[in-house]
Amino acid sequence: MNLINDFRLAVRLLKGVQVLVVDNERDSRDLYAILLKDLGANVITAGSVKKALEILSWFTPNVIVCEIRFLGESIYTLLNTLNAMKADNGNHIPIIVTSTSTTGTHDQILDVEFEGYLLKPFHLDKFVSMIVN
Repeated sequence: MNLINDFRLAVRLLKGVQVLVVDNERDSRDLYAILLKDLGANVITAGSVKKALEILSWFTPNVIVCEIRFLGESIYTLLNTLNAMKADNGNHIPIIVTSTSTTGTHDQILDVEFEGYLLKPFHLDKFVSMIVN
């Protein structure tokens, strides 16, 4: 099914899904948010790991979409918080990792637990499909 090109069928596809988008690039962050909101998701965005951690204190997403590379911040801080949340309440929050670079990223990825990986630019159909699944 081509979710984006057949938008009429996709409307409300993500109704009720809570998504936290963490990306330091505003254009990507806004694009994901607009697309996911149009599909019915409740989306909160963060431009940094620090902001994402603040949001997690009051918002529990069903899935997190997160850029892997942040200047001066580590995605491991976010992952450690998610692991602690899982230990506390047993709630596993899936994470889809995105990146603009293959250089050095693959070494990082081996150490990161995640449900999906997308190299930017990626097809929006694949992005939505990963969230649905």
